[in-house]
Amino acid sequence: MPDVTIIGAGPAGATAAFALATRGWDVTLIEQQRFPRDKVCGESLSALGLEVLTRLSLIDRLQPLEPAVLRSTVLHSCDGRHLSCPLPRPMWGLSRWAMDAALLDSNRDPGVRVLQPARCESLSPLVVRHLADNRLETLHPSWIIVADGKGALLPDRPRATSDFGIKAHFDQVAGPRDAVELFGVQGHYVGLAPIESGTSNIAFSVPAARLERFRGDLDALWMQLLSENSALAERFADARRTGDWLASPLPRFPVSRGWPPRVIPLGNSAAALEPIGGEGMGLAMRSAELAAEALDQAHRSNTPLPIRRLQTDFARLWRTRRLACRTLARLLSAPSIAGDLLDLARWNEPLARVAMTMIGKR
Repeated sequence: MPDVTIIGAGPAGATAAFALATRGWDVTLIEQQRFPRDKVCGESLSALGLEVLTRLSLIDRLQPLEPAVLRSTVLHSCDGRHLSCPLPRPMWGLSRWAMDAALLDSNRDPGVRVLQPARCESLSPLVVRHLADNRLETLHPSWIIVADGKGALLPDRPRATSDFGIKAHFDQVAGPRDAVELFGVQGHYVGLAPIESGTSNIAFSVPAARLERFRGDLDALWMQLLSENSALAERFADARRTGDWLASPLPRFPVSRGWPPRVIPLGNSAAALEPIGGEGMGLAMRSAELAAEALDQAHRSNTPLPIRRLQTDFARLWRTRRLACRTLARLLSAPSIAGDLLDLARWNEPLARVAMTMIGKR
């Protein structure tokens, strides 16, 4: 029986584990954190991710969580202008707290060996520290999949940008429950997505220099952001934060071809784009599906894994989305032009369709 060890049990790792285990692979899944746990994320699951979950018959595992069904996106400039666009295919709003735990639990049926809490300390050799008793274990898998969201153990680990991602959950947000909303502020943007149980997730990127000016006081930073966009302030006039602020460095980098031998990175360990398009989790799941298909096909045909082809497939997934999402983020974050561009898109439907296509919505 072929075997693989997967580092990280988020959307990429859990999807890869399930896809391989149901194909008869011997899978070990390593996760450092105890679940359920929260994580910095926009918490919008794209149609691409929903397609993967449907093909793997995992969609029924998440339906009982009652995700918010998102059918449109609304962009708001600082000067009060806005643009509403129907999504060509629905997305889901679903917290990482609920989704990651459900995906991990689904891996127990096909017999995945789950080591949790456990930390991978090196790839060659593959050494795992069991955090409950500090015991070390050395594994010898045929393949290693790195899906820890940051590629910390990879030799060409990408450097984080100078931006941070910040998120929190709120109740009583006065906004539509079927739309993702993006709000331009001074030099960056804020994303708002309804999730399950009537709650909303707020997530935004912020330059490190601006964060430093507030000395880490995220409540003070949040109040400043509310003052910079009237539509954002209206949404949160009576809202109440229900959990802690979370912050994490925000990576952006393309697919690398410098993978170590018999190691495959997935999701944000393979590439990372501007999160404004809500494509991150879907890309993570699709990269997991592609890797599982390639590994299993190579095993069954007794041929070498076509690494270059898999890297090219990954590059196709991320390339256009990376450029389009970064461009959209810069435009929405520029108060002097954002409103005019929204007006232009409102009266030029083909332009809006092209933008949707480029960020992966069609």
